[in-house]
Amino acid sequence: MNNKHIALVIVGLAIAILIQTTLWVQGLSTKMRSQAESAEAAENQANAELIREKAQVSELKRQSSDLIDFLQVWLPYFESFDTQQAAEINFTMKVKESNLLNLSQRFDMAPVVGNESIGSVMRAFLTFEDDYARLLNWLGTVEKNMPTVRVTSVRLNKGSRPNELRMEAILEQPLLKK
Repeated sequence: MNNKHIALVIVGLAIAILIQTTLWVQGLSTKMRSQAESAEAAENQANAELIREKAQVSELKRQSSDLIDFLQVWLPYFESFDTQQAAEINFTMKVKESNLLNLSQRFDMAPVVGNESIGSVMRAFLTFEDDYARLLNWLGTVEKNMPTVRVTSVRLNKGSRPNELRMEAILEQPLLKK
């Protein structure tokens, strides 16, 4: 082989390497372009989903605005008795302030099933024996001053004296989940 043949082989190899490199770069470019297009499509899809979600959130806010307003009115009453101890102290203070003859009082915690907002209730088992009017007025005052308290049970019996009444009441104070 002479110099011309060697030069021709070298030029041929250089051309083949150049063509191979060009095809490789073109393949990379095509691959990157397709990745960019798929990323752009994913971005467009995510933006469309975001717009749908924002519309859904605004619709839910619009639909629940009355409930949110209702919650804002009642939330301070629930927050004032956020623990079992606070509810117990509140009941004990209401009983002491009333100057009623309290025969017994007991407190118990119970879970609430089927309500996601209220985790448990603190039950107060109270037994009084006092004047008929004072007992019923006290119960009315409790319902007025503590609007979140539910009167679960009231049992009235004749007291030991003629004008007295024995009242056994179960009152529940709902405690919100934290």
